[in-house]
Amino acid sequence: MSDTSSDEGHGIDDMIRRIMEMTGAGQAGPVIIGVQIIIPPSGPAGNPGLLVRGDGTEPEIEVHTFGNKVTLVTELPGIAPGDIQVLFRDDRVFIWAKDGERLYRASAKVPPAQKGTVEISCKHGVLEVSYTPVTLPSP
Repeated sequence: MSDTSSDEGHGIDDMIRRIMEMTGAGQAGPVIIGVQIIIPPSGPAGNPGLLVRGDGTEPEIEVHTFGNKVTLVTELPGIAPGDIQVLFRDDRVFIWAKDGERLYRASAKVPPAQKGTVEISCKHGVLEVSYTPVTLPSP
């Protein structure tokens, strides 16, 4: 058998010993070893991101801004691209999708879209809507 597992344990022991020595000598400052933050999507357990209301499902719409582009992302599992409608009205987006079995409805407050800049893509049940927001004149 190899001693690699015990070698890995000594690395952690050495790191902790060095941190403790720095603390005892008054040299300690903030030490960040590793951080991971996971924020799960909202929704009922077992079906994250989708809220069931009445006769349809209301998927959550994620709004992402990258430079001068806004991208909206939502899940519409089982829906063909031809069965999706997207409407912008002032500072809101409305998304409807319906096939023989499913109905999805969602809306969200978003930066208003410039006409003619909207691009829509639906692959593997994920709808992405990208556009350039309207630039408001400075007061």
